[in-house]
Amino acid sequence: MIEIAKQVVDFYLRNGRKPKASELQIAQRELLETKGCVFVTVYYKGEIRGSAGNVKEIEEDLATEVIENTIKAISGDSRFSPISPKEGSELKIRIDKIVKRELLKEKSIKQVDPATSGIIAIKGDYSCMGAVLPNINPKMINGEDFILVLKNKLNDPNFAEKNYIIYEIKTEMETSF
Repeated sequence: MIEIAKQVVDFYLRNGRKPKASELQIAQRELLETKGCVFVTVYYKGEIRGSAGNVKEIEEDLATEVIENTIKAISGDSRFSPISPKEGSELKIRIDKIVKRELLKEKSIKQVDPATSGIIAIKGDYSCMGAVLPNINPKMINGEDFILVLKNKLNDPNFAEKNYIIYEIKTEMETSF
């Protein structure tokens, strides 16, 4: 998946448009044959410069999920300006494929280990959603740290678990670093 994301970044920055899967070299054919949901996070000089992903399968296959979310991460994350060609050559990429998603019923976010699990929080009325990936930030050392991050991500200073549908997630991660 990382190789696809690298090709997408290069293609987009050279051509100013999203590539079709047929315009990329996709060695792992199974990525064209299986569905899944992924988050793509891009880093420049050690700092996050964009991230995008889905909490459920949207596209017809994993390759298309990677293409779509890479484009969104480098050009559509409203927290950051789009990636420049200069930055593009120095980007580091992380891809998280969600392999387990479980509704959090019996425990609190505070009991979830941020080193091994992530959190998806969806407002009860579905007006907003935020995800915090496993082991995304070395400063997150316990479950209470999720709450601070979610307050910021969801723009909800009064974040309360009872107002959200909460999932604990596990991912398989690939990186270019």
